Amino acid sequence: MSSIPATSVPIRPSPLSRLARWYGDAPRLWRRAPLMLVGLSLCCMLVEVLLQLIPWAGVPLSKVVVPMCMAGIWIGLDGVQHGARLRFSSLWAGWRHPRWIALGVQSAIIGLLVSGFQTACAWLVYGNGVIDAVVFGHMAAHRELATRAFEYILLLPGELPADLLLLSTPLLLFRGASISASLRDAVRIVFAMPLAFGLLILLQMALFAVSLLNAWTLILLVAVFLPWSSALGYAVWNAIATELPNDASA
Repeated sequence: MSSIPATSVPIRPSPLSRLARWYGDAPRLWRRAPLMLVGLSLCCMLVEVLLQLIPWAGVPLSKVVVPMCMAGIWIGLDGVQHGARLRFSSLWAGWRHPRWIALGVQSAIIGLLVSGFQTACAWLVYGNGVIDAVVFGHMAAHRELATRAFEYILLLPGELPADLLLLSTPLLLFRGASISASLRDAVRIVFAMPLAFGLLILLQMALFAVSLLNAWTLILLVAVFLPWSSALGYAVWNAIATELPNDASA
C-alpha cells in the first residue's frame, strides 16, 4: 500500500501568544542594558523639551530630530541583540548610518504624522487655540488648556499612528526598504495581525495614561514607559522579522 507524505503546514502564532512573546522578550532585552536605556530615553525627552523652547520652529523641529535619535536607539538595541553594548553614542547613530538621508526623511515623516494626528485630535475637542499653543509653542497664552484632560486628549491618540508605523524604521534600517515601502509595509504588517497590535496599542495607551496622572507619576514616563516602549518595539520587530522574507518587502 502506497503512502502519501504528510504536508508540513506552518502554524501561525495566535494573537495572544504573539503578545505574550513580545511582552516576555522586551524585559529580557531591557535587562541587558537597564540604566543606559533609561538614560537614552531621558536624553530624547530633554532634547524634545529644549528644542520646543525655540520660538515658532521649535515644535516642528523636535518632531524631526527626536525620531532620528530614537532611530539611533533602534540601531543600539540591534547591537545589544547581537552581543554588543548599548552606548550613549546611539543617540546620534542614525546620522552615521549609510542611509542617514533616507532615515532622516522617514523620521521626519513619522514624527510629523504622529504630531499632526495628536494636534488634530486636540483641535477637534478644543478648537483653534490648540494650533497656537501646540504648533507654535504659545502654551502660556492658553491657560484653559493647562489641564490633565487636555494632556490626555493631545498625547494619548499618538499611540495609534506611532504603533501603526512602529516597524517602518527597522524595515528601512535592517531590511533596506525604501521610505515608501517601509511605511507601507509597516502598516500592512499591523493590519495582518490586528488583534495582537490592537491589544498592544491599548496596553501602551494605558501605561502612558498612568505615567501622566500627576507630577510624581511622570517619573514612570522616564524610568518605565519610554525605555519599555523602546525595548518592546525592538522585541516586536525581532519576533516578526523571522516571519518576513529576506528582501525589503513584507
